[in-house]
Amino acid sequence: MKNAKLTWAVAALLLQAVSATGLNPFIVGGTPAVIGQFPAHVGINVSPTVFCGGTILNSNHILTSGSCVLDGQNNLIAANQMHVRAGVITIDATTPATQVDRIFVHPHYNPFTFENDIAILRTTTAFTFPETAQPHIAPAELNHRIVPENDECHVAGWNWQAGIATTGLQSLLVSIYPRATCNQVFNGMIQSPMICTRTSAQNQALCVPNRGGGLYCGGKLSGIASFGFGCGANDTATVFTQIRYYEQWINQQFGRTDNPPPGPTPMPGIGGATSMFNLSMVAILFATIIIALVR
Repeated sequence: MKNAKLTWAVAALLLQAVSATGLNPFIVGGTPAVIGQFPAHVGINVSPTVFCGGTILNSNHILTSGSCVLDGQNNLIAANQMHVRAGVITIDATTPATQVDRIFVHPHYNPFTFENDIAILRTTTAFTFPETAQPHIAPAELNHRIVPENDECHVAGWNWQAGIATTGLQSLLVSIYPRATCNQVFNGMIQSPMICTRTSAQNQALCVPNRGGGLYCGGKLSGIASFGFGCGANDTATVFTQIRYYEQWINQQFGRTDNPPPGPTPMPGIGGATSMFNLSMVAILFATIIIALVR
């Protein structure tokens, strides 16, 4: 079982790295979102070629995935390189951008297994929430409850492509995939804080460029897009980080006064990080990649 998990972790990691070039839109087979449908959803420019989704938590905090704030070498990205675009359903060259001031990634985030794939951005300026009947900028309401299997939910995402001037917000109807089946699909990788979704057709799917975006069930934010992006090429389930497991950690970040510097982060399994991978497993991971490359 450990070897199966390791093999899938390598494949998933390589898939994310290859797909993150921005060649594909985030949502395949979705429908255009309307004003007021997802007022908490934002676009995050990580770099000119890397894009992520996020969700407004309050006036100056954004929720996203841990994979969005670390580079391919597991280094924390500099906060001033990231910009948030909020309050619109179409992003173009004229859309105002809010700069990020600090990044708080979960201390036990594991980029090999995607455990604890969650991070919070603190913006330099506060968002203003208008008191209108249908605002398109508002904080999300978090879901505290278990979402039953087969329940229908919606995923919000930007159809972002590198070099394309206009980016529209999309919505995709999904259902909660039975946990046991999803765990088989991903060779035992699915942990308790994860939740899986599937679409009703093969020509509907999520793609890598908007990982970090929100899963909404009953209108409440229930998950953060983490891994399993088929992008319409297959019917692979998509895995989300469940919000309800991290509410205490989320609230703790609001009062933090430290400013984590960019650069290397602890390797999973070191410094108290809880993960199924220890140092020997990490060594095997890199050996597996090297063997695959020289064959």
